[in-house]
Amino acid sequence: MGGTIGRLGFLLTTLALLGGEPGLASNLNQQLDIQPRNATQGQARDVADQWAQLGHQQAAAGELAQATQSWREAAAIYAALGDIPAQSQVYSAMGSAFLALGQYPEAERAFQLRVGTARDSNDPLGMVFGLNNLGSIHLSLGRLDEAQTHFAEALAVAEPTRDPQAIGLSLSNLGLVALRREQWEQAVALLEPAANYRLLGGDTLGEANTSNHLGEAYFALGRENNAIGAFRVGLRLGAEAEARDTQLRAIDGLLTLYFGREDFNTAKPFLDRRVALTVNTSDPDLQTVLTFRWLGDYYRNTGATENARTAYSQGLALSRSLVLKSLEGEFTNRLRRL
Repeated sequence: MGGTIGRLGFLLTTLALLGGEPGLASNLNQQLDIQPRNATQGQARDVADQWAQLGHQQAAAGELAQATQSWREAAAIYAALGDIPAQSQVYSAMGSAFLALGQYPEAERAFQLRVGTARDSNDPLGMVFGLNNLGSIHLSLGRLDEAQTHFAEALAVAEPTRDPQAIGLSLSNLGLVALRREQWEQAVALLEPAANYRLLGGDTLGEANTSNHLGEAYFALGRENNAIGAFRVGLRLGAEAEARDTQLRAIDGLLTLYFGREDFNTAKPFLDRRVALTVNTSDPDLQTVLTFRWLGDYYRNTGATENARTAYSQGLALSRSLVLKSLEGEFTNRLRRL
């Protein structure tokens, strides 16, 4: 069970690093919340609901592979009953589970079924979110053309609905494609309205992610003050949503900017927040290692050589423990240069 939960955490971190929508992966808990249907509709309905609920319980326990098997059983019965909305809900949960397991072809197939059932039941919002899930898989695999095709279709379906969450998500994901292509002006043109739609839709985590993406685009264009504002919004909203990875991404953007300006006094409070999020924990990880790198760089640049040596040494020991070879090399080189 612990291994599966660890893979889910790794996936969320990977999506954030790729510039993807962590919210799509973190929707897993929402998509797993499959509610029983009307039990008076017959024994087959009862059995399907039981399989669906079993899948929910297995997923909550971290048993994602077993959950997907239970949902397959439920989906087959719902299909026989002609309950397309229930099928769609199960396919969505399956896709998210496969995504968390790193089984991309299976996740893609489940989301394709999700889109198909949504189309058959005239559910445009279901289509939008399914298409965005499909696009996010391609984005995470570096297939930018395929990702853009799905996101563009999602936006075309979303706009007539006037649903701000659907439109905001689709625009934001199109902005991500532009970011990955280093089309900075195009990214800004997509991400600025995306942030407004996500605000209108009350999507705090989505707005935080979009703000961080905007910060990246502004920074690439040399619009540093705009970038600082965007990252500060991302950090504030990420904290409201209690989204660690989103906060860390915003903090790293701010640290990069302030370190570049050699404004270490302004950088220090953000560095302290990074320490609080990553070092003072019982389960150190990659982000903890990166914090030691930031700390060492801060102390080196402010003349506190012994503190820098201590931070780099801690980072080196932890990177060895976690078998992070490239970071181990970085810390070794930094220590040599002190």
